[in-house]
Amino acid sequence: MNEEQELPLKGDLQKDASFSRLLAHLRASGRTGTLTVKFGATSKKVYLKDGEAVFASSTSNDDWLGVVLVKTGKISLQQFDYSTEVMKKSGRRHGAVLVELGYITPKELFWAVKYQVKEIIYSLFEYDRAEYEFLDGQIPDEVITLKMSMGSLIYEGVSRIDNLIRIKEELPPVWTTLQLSDDPLKLFQNVQFSPKDRKILSLVDGQRTIKQVIEDSWFNSFEAMKIVYVFWAIGILTEKKIEDENISLDVLLHEPLPGDGRDAFAAKVAAFHVKLPEMPPGELLGLGPGATAREIKKNYYRLAREFHPERAYDSEEDQLKNKLVEIFDAVKRAYISLMREQARDAAEGAAVQAEGVKDAISGAEAGPGDKGADDGAFAPDGNAHGNDGKAAGSIEPLREAARREPSNPEHWRRLALALSAADGDFSGEAERAMFEAIGLTPFEGDCYAELGYIYLKSGKGQEAKRQFKKALVLDPENRRATEGLKRF
Repeated sequence: MNEEQELPLKGDLQKDASFSRLLAHLRASGRTGTLTVKFGATSKKVYLKDGEAVFASSTSNDDWLGVVLVKTGKISLQQFDYSTEVMKKSGRRHGAVLVELGYITPKELFWAVKYQVKEIIYSLFEYDRAEYEFLDGQIPDEVITLKMSMGSLIYEGVSRIDNLIRIKEELPPVWTTLQLSDDPLKLFQNVQFSPKDRKILSLVDGQRTIKQVIEDSWFNSFEAMKIVYVFWAIGILTEKKIEDENISLDVLLHEPLPGDGRDAFAAKVAAFHVKLPEMPPGELLGLGPGATAREIKKNYYRLAREFHPERAYDSEEDQLKNKLVEIFDAVKRAYISLMREQARDAAEGAAVQAEGVKDAISGAEAGPGDKGADDGAFAPDGNAHGNDGKAAGSIEPLREAARREPSNPEHWRRLALALSAADGDFSGEAERAMFEAIGLTPFEGDCYAELGYIYLKSGKGQEAKRQFKKALVLDPENRRATEGLKRF
């Protein structure tokens, strides 16, 4: 579904990946197998099926089912001791013995097992030093498959971390500007927001830094930082990128979805799923002819929320999750297709529309810059966007960043600028990298303007002029594009 940065499947929780990032990565990549975490003599395992946690086990005595039942007041110490003896003599599972003795009901046993599994998983979030390894493969037959919301598991697990130093180290620098994620898979996780959560999220406007969000919340500094950390760790908050438009808070802090019963929701999913192959993108998103970019995005988020895969976690229908995943992916593909179509339409009409921007394109039709237009095309420091240019030595790390996280337009933009600013002929690769950035942010004028400067440096005056005009169609006040056209 969505692309995540690749993480090593074997390593150290402190050095290679936090448990929350690791679990989110396994979920996003839809892995099936066993994640083992070892800390000293203790070994804990989380079993995943198609990216969802379905069971967990532990070698720690404190995680035993009987101990959990005593701690939660479901059985007494005397009942625990006696049932343990019966279990050892009979070789049967402790849960079955407890039900047979009448200490708990089958329904209470189911609740206890689920509670036990969740507590084992929650405890792993607090490990900041432990070895881990994930092995792909079918989970053992004896494992009880439980339906649990991965979003809720990660949210609750991260919320239990109280290590101030760890939180500060795992958060970005406090001067980082945050915004809501534009990835519906992360945005619409099954998380219940508290009033304090909502307050913090309301302060994330794409303008405030982490420091400003904490200060403006009027909460205890550690409490506010922890809430920011929780939403950063589960992916609802991300670093603000220059090209991105901040997602409206209304998209996230929505009213609860209509209370469809399980059967009614399953029927709705089945009816929508069966029509997928025959629906073109516009019909799939419920759009009429001539839909605007805003309408496309609005319907995309509405359907992504309605058919989010996490809505299957409490369903008894085994195939519901698979159907939701297919619908979710189809909705995303339809959105991308329609947005690219809009970008193509805008590009085709760019030349005609941009002619109306008289001051910006004065003399553009027969300007002297069509030949050798690279002279003076870049800023005084030799790059297309001030300090964004990177030395040649930075190219390889930027290539690696783009390879690892290809859905991040900022990586491609910075790579394009670094290639264009470096000595040597990297114009072809710079052009391709900027096209990748444009494909991910098709309605941002900056990338078109910067592509124009890349063309200027390589002597392609007419192509440069065309890109500046496209930028001005999308953003008539784009300073970089205006300055570029004046060079002709």
